[in-house]
Amino acid sequence: MAARLPRTYPAADITGYVEDLVLNCPDLSGFLEDLAALCAEQQAYFSGDVSCGITVLRASGIPALGSSDEATRGLEAAQTSNREGPALTAATDESMVLVPDLRTEERWPSFVDAARRQKVLSVLALAMPLEGVASAGMSFYSLRPHGFGREAIANAHALAADASKGLRLVLRIASLREAEHNLRTAMAARPPIDIAVGVIIGQERCSQDVALEWLFQASRARNLSIHELAAEIVASTGAAHPTRIRSDS
Repeated sequence: MAARLPRTYPAADITGYVEDLVLNCPDLSGFLEDLAALCAEQQAYFSGDVSCGITVLRASGIPALGSSDEATRGLEAAQTSNREGPALTAATDESMVLVPDLRTEERWPSFVDAARRQKVLSVLALAMPLEGVASAGMSFYSLRPHGFGREAIANAHALAADASKGLRLVLRIASLREAEHNLRTAMAARPPIDIAVGVIIGQERCSQDVALEWLFQASRARNLSIHELAAEIVASTGAAHPTRIRSDS
């Protein structure tokens, strides 16, 4: 549950480390895991041993989670599945939630039960400012009551602000990738395009992904829509000189 005490990360350099995480791990899941581990180590300067969890709520309805350890991941997952907890409150209300002593906390009963089983006694959760309809919360968990003093809270705010910059960028990358994947999936499912891809595979002895990529490239090069080019390829099948993507691209 507890994070290791930090060894080499000065708190003032958090922005640089977040940038490194974006470059080295641009997929959302891996980024959140590494970010949570880094923030737990940073916060340990001010709070002693703590763990960190990050919950991202997106328009897709499927939360994305990151944690510094498995126990904390369970606490984050419990909040999203039961739709209650300090991380969700901080994310949705764009606020800070401080629970000095969980032994006297009466909000979020399912979360409190799960946290007590992990011997968590205090929690600090903060909103991470994002763009659009997405929202996120960063939570720190301590095995001590009153584990977050004034300096610890100030540092946690700084961490959340700096970390949110990298998270916004990774969310943009993830959104672009999902949009491209959905577009390719939709196009590949259309009969003319599906047939054209099959023709290209037969002509060039390539994979479906490669054939679809060549179809995209050729449509841009010839300033034709995917449907127009696919129809041309299908119409020329069996002709003396069928349309070939490789020679036309």
